[in-house]
Amino acid sequence: MKTLIKAELLKLRTTPGLIISAAVIGVLTVVGTVTNIQLAGRSGAPALGTVENVNKVFSVAALSTMVALAIGIVMLAGEYRHRTIITTYLAEPRRGRVVVAKLVTAGLYGAVVGAVTFGLAVAIAVPMFAAKGVHHLPVDVVRMWWAAVLASACYGVLGVALGAVARNTVGAIVGAVIWVQAIEVGILQSSIPSLAKWLPTGAAVAVTSTGKTAAHLLPVGVAALVLVVWAGLLSTLAARFTINREVR
Repeated sequence: MKTLIKAELLKLRTTPGLIISAAVIGVLTVVGTVTNIQLAGRSGAPALGTVENVNKVFSVAALSTMVALAIGIVMLAGEYRHRTIITTYLAEPRRGRVVVAKLVTAGLYGAVVGAVTFGLAVAIAVPMFAAKGVHHLPVDVVRMWWAAVLASACYGVLGVALGAVARNTVGAIVGAVIWVQAIEVGILQSSIPSLAKWLPTGAAVAVTSTGKTAAHLLPVGVAALVLVVWAGLLSTLAARFTINREVR
C-alpha cells in the first residue's frame, strides 16, 4: 500500500493541474482576504472585526474544498480519460487497493491544501487587522483551521469517488459544481434547509463557519461526523464501481 500511495503522490506532483490549482488558490486567497478586510463595513458588508467579518475573511475553505474535489476527480477519472488506468491495473491487479491508495492520497492532498490555504489567510489577515486596530479576533481560529483541513480532506476523497463513478473528468467536475452551487446552495439551502444541512455542502459550511452563517446549521461535531460519513459512503460506492465495472 505504501508503494501505491507513493506512486499516486508522484503522479500528483507531476500533474500540471497541481501547479495551476496552487496558483489559483494562492491568488484567490490573497485577493479574497485583502478585499474582505478592506471593504468591511461598506455596502452592507459586516463591520471590521465582527464575528461575521472575520468569518467571511477566513471562509477560504470554500475554495480549498472545491480545488481538492477537482483534483480528486482528476486523479481517477483522468486515468480513464488518458487510458493510463490500464497500466495502473496491470501493475496492481487488485483494483480495490488502487482505489484506496487514491482515496488516501486525495485526502492527504486535501488536508494539506486546506491547512496551507487557511494558514495563508491567517498570515495576511492578522497583521492587516492589527494595522486597523483589531488585535483580538472574536472566533476560534484554531478550530476553524482544523475544520478547513477536515473539510478539504473529505472533499478530496469525495472527488475520487465521483471520478470512479463518472469516469469522465469534465463531466464529473461540471456535475459536481452544478450540484454544489446550483442545487445544494442555490435551491435546497433556501427551499429545504432541513435537508440541505445534512448534505455534504451544508455539513462543510457548518464545520468551517461560525456566527450567523452557521447558526441554522448542524452543530460542529455532528456536521463533522456527517461529512466523514458522506466521504465514507461514497468511497465505498466508488470501490464497488471500480472493482465490478469493465475497463474500456
